[in-house]
Amino acid sequence: MNSRPRQIQFLEADEVFAHLHGRPEGLSSVEVGERLRHLGRNTFEVPDRTRWLRSLLRQFSNFFTILLLTSALICFIAHRINPGEGMNVLGWAILGVALLNALFSFFQEYRAERAMAALKAYLPQMVEVRRQNEVVQVAAAEVVPGDILLLSEGNRITADARVIRAEGLLVNNAPLTGESAPSRLVADPVSTRLEESANIVFAGASVLRGSGEAVVFATGLRTEFGKLAHLSQSVRRTDSPLERETSRMVRILTVIASCMGFSFFMYGMLIGRPLWVNLVFMMGIIVANVPEGLLPTFTLSLAMGSLRMASKNVLVKSLNAVEALGAVHVICSDKTGTLTLNQLSLTGIVDPLSGTPLPPGERKLLLAAALAASEVRLTRDSWLGDPLDREVALAYGGLDEVSTFLEQSLRFFPFDLDKKRSAGITLLDGRPVFAVKGAFEALRPLLGGVGFAAAGGTGGDTYQEASPAILAKVEKVVAAIAGQGHRVIAVASRALTEDEASRTARSTEEGGLQERLEQSLILHGLLVLEDPVRPEVPKAVAKCRAAGIRVILITGDHPRTAWAVARKCGIVSEEAAEGGILTGTELAGLTGLELQEKIAGGTGVFARTTPDQKLKIVAALKDMELVVAMTGDGVNDAPALKAADVGIAMGMQGTDVARESAQIILLDDNFASIVDGVEEGRTVYENIRKFTCYVLASNIPEMLPYLLYILFPVPLALGVIHILSIDLGTDIVPSMGLGREPPERDVMDWPPRTERQALLSPDLLVRSYLFLGLMEGLWSLFLFFLVLIEGGWRYGMELAPTDPVHRSATGIALAAVLLMQIGNLLGRRSRLGSGLDRGLLANPLILIGICIQVVFSWAILYWPPIQEVMGTGPVPLSIYGLAWCGVVLLFGADYLRKRISGKTAERPVSTSP
Repeated sequence: MNSRPRQIQFLEADEVFAHLHGRPEGLSSVEVGERLRHLGRNTFEVPDRTRWLRSLLRQFSNFFTILLLTSALICFIAHRINPGEGMNVLGWAILGVALLNALFSFFQEYRAERAMAALKAYLPQMVEVRRQNEVVQVAAAEVVPGDILLLSEGNRITADARVIRAEGLLVNNAPLTGESAPSRLVADPVSTRLEESANIVFAGASVLRGSGEAVVFATGLRTEFGKLAHLSQSVRRTDSPLERETSRMVRILTVIASCMGFSFFMYGMLIGRPLWVNLVFMMGIIVANVPEGLLPTFTLSLAMGSLRMASKNVLVKSLNAVEALGAVHVICSDKTGTLTLNQLSLTGIVDPLSGTPLPPGERKLLLAAALAASEVRLTRDSWLGDPLDREVALAYGGLDEVSTFLEQSLRFFPFDLDKKRSAGITLLDGRPVFAVKGAFEALRPLLGGVGFAAAGGTGGDTYQEASPAILAKVEKVVAAIAGQGHRVIAVASRALTEDEASRTARSTEEGGLQERLEQSLILHGLLVLEDPVRPEVPKAVAKCRAAGIRVILITGDHPRTAWAVARKCGIVSEEAAEGGILTGTELAGLTGLELQEKIAGGTGVFARTTPDQKLKIVAALKDMELVVAMTGDGVNDAPALKAADVGIAMGMQGTDVARESAQIILLDDNFASIVDGVEEGRTVYENIRKFTCYVLASNIPEMLPYLLYILFPVPLALGVIHILSIDLGTDIVPSMGLGREPPERDVMDWPPRTERQALLSPDLLVRSYLFLGLMEGLWSLFLFFLVLIEGGWRYGMELAPTDPVHRSATGIALAAVLLMQIGNLLGRRSRLGSGLDRGLLANPLILIGICIQVVFSWAILYWPPIQEVMGTGPVPLSIYGLAWCGVVLLFGADYLRKRISGKTAERPVSTSP
């Protein structure tokens, strides 16, 4: 059954059902279950048994992992040349580090992918199908051959299917064929190849316009799209700018380490130091400078940020969107469903000339005309379709009454975004009537009269010719209603002659037919609809304003409606003049530069816009060097969503195509959730800066001992094993803790960062290396030499690493670095605060990290098994207590720096912790 019926495009509709063992009313649940068991789920996933092995091997191609492996190889070669110097032990240690680092990176990548897979499960694709004569929504994976798909604008097709009904059906097959031109589909049999047939919809395609029905004949890997699934699954996610910047930072640090190591190796050879001594030194410099745990911690921070965003109803489809959302300068928001509740309620049906409610009889006639121009589908106990169409159906009557009326429908013309109206032909009192509903300005040129006429004709009691004066009066009523923030829909109709009705029924023409019918229409009245502003939106907009983020409203509604909603939301002030609004007509006449000038001059509301104009607005904002977030829900919003730096689609009301094009999906369609996402994005970026600063600070106390060792006749304070115990031991959990810090209280009071504010900024390097790192290095070396001198060592004396005095001095030097990293960790938690004010219990990983550092600093001094492994020895408790003083010293000095810089910093976001 799921093997491709080669001749299905040749068949009539009834033959299609027979061929696929289906029926017009749809399959039963038993049949669906049997076909799922026999043919499998409708998914395109190809099992890849070697995927994780390839992922593990890829970790060894990392830039600094290759450097570590090369260093280990040099150690093994040195051991062969000069055995007995312990170079093989050092080589195994470095090799173990490379392996552990690769495993850690692999584990974090695995966690990140699992996190993204969990997020995708939040919003499975749903499709409408007819089963047992009822319209139901099912997961796309549950579609089987024989199912009847209900197609509407914005749908993404999930299986190959034969069209059996088409109403202006236009699809985009670009994901499959690469052809950008849309294809118009028909329901009639055709005599072309299957791939070229105009009555076939393919999986992966999307519906651009119109509606229809199609019978599924191929699912999953048996579809044309499924055959290409392995290609799409082999495409690797591209790195975000922040990830590339971090990788660049690691490469720079590694190059610096290599150059420093090689330079001092050559210097050691020139002054006559033994080869093995110079190799140990070179390895130490390299290992001290390579931030082994930084990149996997970075990936984990983004993954955890994406999960936290999901808890705030912001679903990210790629990790780069986490950081990108935090950098936006402008949010271009739709109105309906984003700023408003998308709970349309029909609050009035009014006379177009007076604005007063219509009497019951005329009200019913108007609703009948409006319903004729609507498309709704009946489920068990409710209606599916556009919110406006559903509201019209509910106002007309009960389910049975509406169903009876819809059975008399002869033709439907779907809503056209360019025309701003929809239309339909139905029977009223046995006579064919052509009805239209849409924006008044779209219907105005088509009107021949205003009021009601007997049987839909002309000459009724309330009928008036559509003179300029009459139309101006209607315009005034529309503007007054729209000025209150209401949505206004005009409804008009005209009776068709028998000849017109007959020709219309036989015609397969779409646009031209509708245009010929749209003449001498009679405007019956106005539908007044209210969609309340979400109560949390004004506060969210104010939060954006405080954060330096501008909110722009872009809508297809009436200018007065748009302005009223913008004022309620706080996008424009109550006192602002309406000069800050542009209509689509005005926008069409502006050049890109003129549009930029308008935006810079304060224009913040765009009304009666088209999707193409959304794209124009995005381009203008990006030309102004602003990071732009754009919301959208329709198929025609896809280009603007892709063009924006951050495309945000609606999860509840959005179309499949919009969700495919966006980087972020709002699960609740709420503007306030965007602001929560911006806050989380900023937090993720700041957390990355926090743990980067924390990790780099320990590089200086790791390098200083080697510089002293090569330049002066002094013992080496720290060996490679000690450096690795910090970088891949005690620093890992605190770094992860900093990556999971909650937002700071004033994170939304900072202006957006600019593209010039790099992650590895000069102020971060100075703070890490020349302030925090230098303080740690000097204090640890002070304690190192204090223990040496008290043990009898004097300047220039040779001291073996196994000497008890040297072991004790090494132990206290390492313990001092570990303890001072606690002060560094606490200070990094807050940009200007102490860090203690955030509460130690608020972040368990921070508390665990501190415990690890305290326990390990004690163990290397006083626990024999660790002493043996680390080559350390005990010191008097008074000396250990002195090492603890370093925590207070660093923490206090750092807090003093914050207080001073906090008074002078002009841009808080550039003052990293």
